[in-house]
Amino acid sequence: MPRSSAGCPSFAPTPGIDHLDSTQAIVRREVEQVQRAWRGLDPEGLRPTFAAKVAPVLVSAISTGQINAVALATPYVADVLADEPALSKPPAVIPPAFAGATTTGLPLVSLEDLLFVRLLADIGAGMSTTDALLIGLRRALTYMATEITDAGRTATHVQLIADTRMAGYEHVVRLPACDRCIVLAGRLYRCSQGSPRHPRCDCTMTPVTREQWRESNLDNHPRALFDSMTEYDQNSRFGAGKAAAIRAGADLSQVVNARRAAMPVAGRWTTTQGTRF
Repeated sequence: MPRSSAGCPSFAPTPGIDHLDSTQAIVRREVEQVQRAWRGLDPEGLRPTFAAKVAPVLVSAISTGQINAVALATPYVADVLADEPALSKPPAVIPPAFAGATTTGLPLVSLEDLLFVRLLADIGAGMSTTDALLIGLRRALTYMATEITDAGRTATHVQLIADTRMAGYEHVVRLPACDRCIVLAGRLYRCSQGSPRHPRCDCTMTPVTREQWRESNLDNHPRALFDSMTEYDQNSRFGAGKAAAIRAGADLSQVVNARRAAMPVAGRWTTTQGTRF
């Protein structure tokens, strides 16, 4: 197992980063479709043009993105474990089983309803139609990125549970990232624990075997990420005062957790449903 310069064990992030790149490529591809559809909205006829041009594209894009992101889970875990002997072939997740609903279990059509209601509410509150449409698009893309990546995380989580070689996963973060994600970098979670994330979070997970779990040390990763950032980026992500305190030796986790609530969890309720033997 590779080690950091400080002597603490760490896992090579390449598999997790490659998986993250693939997931982000899926998100970008679907986002482009919704952006094109959004440009077709007519301010003088928002309701009919939204129903005809945006709503069907939004639901289809998220569902397609979910299926494609979920399809990465089985080969990703298999690739990470390529050198680990298995007594039997692990089951594989079924991508369509993870599509068509939000992380909270609501149908995807609920997102189009919510988007339109909030769009009308912004306009009704006095916002210009142009600004309301820009904010609405940003909101739509947030919903999309969150639901697609959450589906991929949940499927990977289920795949981990289904593979008896797994003890859990390592939280993988790539810069740029927010302070809440940075403080979780390298942290290990049991298979029974869901992946913490926030809206539009692109963090991912790297499967960890029982042997890797026993050898792991979690203290080095967040500080290594912080030290790799420029002072400007440190100040931007943590705030100038907090960043200065961390540079002076303050504990990064305590500085972040002192002002942040816990993040919600993707895939908190996971079962072997949606797997194929």
